[in-house]
Amino acid sequence: MEGGEGEDMGATFLTSEPYMVEGHSVHQHDDEDKDDVPHLLREQDRFLPIANVARIMKKGIPKTGKIAKDARECVQECVSEFISFVTSEASDRCHQEKRKTINGEDILWAMNALGFENYVEPLKIYLQKFRESTKGEKTIEGSLENAYEVEFTNNMPAFTTEPVNQTEIVCTYGPAGQVTQQFTLG
Repeated sequence: MEGGEGEDMGATFLTSEPYMVEGHSVHQHDDEDKDDVPHLLREQDRFLPIANVARIMKKGIPKTGKIAKDARECVQECVSEFISFVTSEASDRCHQEKRKTINGEDILWAMNALGFENYVEPLKIYLQKFRESTKGEKTIEGSLENAYEVEFTNNMPAFTTEPVNQTEIVCTYGPAGQVTQQFTLG
């Protein structure tokens, strides 16, 4: 990128002004004479809640550690963009297959297609274990304690999960005894 628009990109992320994204409305009926009227998405409609992002970030640092506001906001924007990126790819696949619902396999396919193949296998295992544990259960109680532990032998990568609460699980993936990738699902 030369000149004009590339120079302003950093300013977009470093401003204190609320970031607005232009979207378009989708009509359910083709017979409507109204034009698609653009609407603006507010920051809170586009990003994950900052409190949730901060809570997840705090789990990765010592109890006495602090996280700067700009670090929380940066991670909030990155995580939200990542989710949108993967979801958009999964949505395109569903649209091509004339389906309206994105499922777990679509997300895994999208992650693989977008170059995040290192995460696909542990997430497949997680999805399988999650489905097994919730089969027949409508409420998730304390039964999650060790429901997601999967161990590999012979120096194979290990995938373990630790329930944080009823809706969040911390997943760790990497060679046995070493943490190379850790992420939270919830």
